Amino acid sequence: MNLRSQSSEYCHPGRQFIQRYGVPTDRASVLRYPQFLRSAAGLTDEPPIHLLNIYRHFGMREPVRAPLEDQQGILVDGDRGLILVKEDDARARQRFTEGHELMELLFDAIEEMGKLDRWSHDEKERLCDQGAAELLMPRSRFIADLQAEGLSLRGGRSLSKLYQMSLIATLVQMINHSSDSAALVLWHPALRKQEQRTQPQMTADSDPPKWKLRVWWRRCTDNWTGGFIPPNKSAPSTSLITQSHLSQQTKVGIEVLPLSKPPIQCRVEALPIQTSGKSCVLTLLHSPESDLASR
Repeated sequence: MNLRSQSSEYCHPGRQFIQRYGVPTDRASVLRYPQFLRSAAGLTDEPPIHLLNIYRHFGMREPVRAPLEDQQGILVDGDRGLILVKEDDARARQRFTEGHELMELLFDAIEEMGKLDRWSHDEKERLCDQGAAELLMPRSRFIADLQAEGLSLRGGRSLSKLYQMSLIATLVQMINHSSDSAALVLWHPALRKQEQRTQPQMTADSDPPKWKLRVWWRRCTDNWTGGFIPPNKSAPSTSLITQSHLSQQTKVGIEVLPLSKPPIQCRVEALPIQTSGKSCVLTLLHSPESDLASR
C-alpha cells in the first residue's frame, strides 16, 4: 500500500470552508459544508455525485482501499487529505464512508481552531453521517425523487440505484425527509436471556422459542404516530418480521405489533438482509393514516 506524500497542490477543504464562512457553530452551519464541496468542484445536485471531482479540485488523492477491521474508514492525515476505506465493503457503502471522512476534514479544521469541544464525539459522528448523506443525496434533488417514488422498499431500491448508495443509507435518508407516518427498523437475532449456549443464527431448523428478533436500531419520520419503539424490543414469533427471517423472503402485510401501548396496526414491509456479518431483517412500518394519504 503506497502512502506517498500528497503534492503541494493539496488544499484542505475544511480550512477553505472556514476561511470563507467561519467556524460552524450548529448543525445547520455544518451542513452547509456538503454544498460547499459540490459547488467548489463544479458539481450540481444531479445524481450520482462524483466524488472524484471533489478529490481533484482539492488536490486530494483518491481514498486508499485497505484491510481495515472494526471500522469502515479513517482520516489518516488531514494535512495531506489521506483517507483509508475498508477494501472489502461494497462500493455503495464505500461511497458513504468517503462522504463521512470528507466531513471529518471539516472537524479536523475546527479542531485546529480549538472549537471542537462544542460537540461530543457521538454528536460529531452523527453530523458526519448526516453530512455524508447530504453530500451524496442532496435534499434539493432527493425530496422530489422521494415524492415521485414514494416511501417503500421498492422506492428505496430505485433511489439507491440512482444515487449509487446502499439500500439502508437510502432508506434512512427517505425517512429523514418523508412526510409520511413511518418507521425504519433493523432487527437482529438474539438468544433469549435464559438460553446460555451459543448458536450461529436463527434459521428454519432452529427452535424458534429460543430466539427473538430484537430492535437493533430504528429511525422514524417526524410524523410517526406509532409511538416509541424501545431499543431491544422483540418481534412476536408469529409476525411477518420473524417469518421473513426464517424464510429469507420479503414479506408484506397488515399486522398489529406490540411495540408500544396501545399496540399499533401498521403495514409491514420486511426484507431479510446481511449487514455487519449478521443475518437481519429490515422493516418499513407504515401507519394506517400514512397509507390512506398515499392512495
